[in-house]
Amino acid sequence: MTKLMVSDSIRAGKMAGMKAILWDMDGTLIDTEPRWGEATYAMAAAMGRELTPAVRAETVGGTADGTVRRCARWAGLEPTDDEVDRWISWLYARVSVLFAQGLDLLPGVHGLLSEGRDAQLPMMVVTNTFRSLTDQALETVGGNFFVGSVCGDEVSAGKPDPMSYLTAARRLDVAPDDCLVFEDSTNGMRAAVAAGCRVVGLPADGAAVPEGAVPVSSLRDGRTDLSGLGLSDLRAFWEQLGRSRVG
Repeated sequence: MTKLMVSDSIRAGKMAGMKAILWDMDGTLIDTEPRWGEATYAMAAAMGRELTPAVRAETVGGTADGTVRRCARWAGLEPTDDEVDRWISWLYARVSVLFAQGLDLLPGVHGLLSEGRDAQLPMMVVTNTFRSLTDQALETVGGNFFVGSVCGDEVSAGKPDPMSYLTAARRLDVAPDDCLVFEDSTNGMRAAVAAGCRVVGLPADGAAVPEGAVPVSSLRDGRTDLSGLGLSDLRAFWEQLGRSRVG
């Protein structure tokens, strides 16, 4: 689906209210965080100091550059920009091997993607992950569910900066407030809130839900995943988040 086709369907009034869904990838669509964790721990060890869970948690949802620099500081290193780039390549090579072993969609995701596609509701992936790994992962999800994706190496600043979400909304020719976002990391939620989107948090491992985002558990009586939901539920989420802003 091209941008023109998306815009025409919106202008024709085929989609009332919520006009797009923007999905984070790692930890939201696909259970990739254990792979990223394994690779990040291995990288820190290669730098010379074993990572602690607390320091690893600081890297979740961050940029590759930020992850490398945080691990380097932990190891007492001061890498040059060229050295950071080499460590990023090291990290991505390790994660690519782990991705190739297989990835699992998170509960409820496949049904929602299928229903959204059938309804011709524009959906995009918005991720800090670079294009090479994003394309590899989307082979598992099914790239045909989405009208496009915005990757971490394609914007001037990654999450928690709002640029990636602003870019996605601009490509879809919709206002950020017309978009429902699903995010699992604090950095990702902050980015989407700052962009002006309506944000549902799927916080993993105790990730903080920033002001302006709403945890999915508060929208569905304590349930913390997306299983059992349909597109009508997501439209209701979008409406409820709008009412909470006014209130």
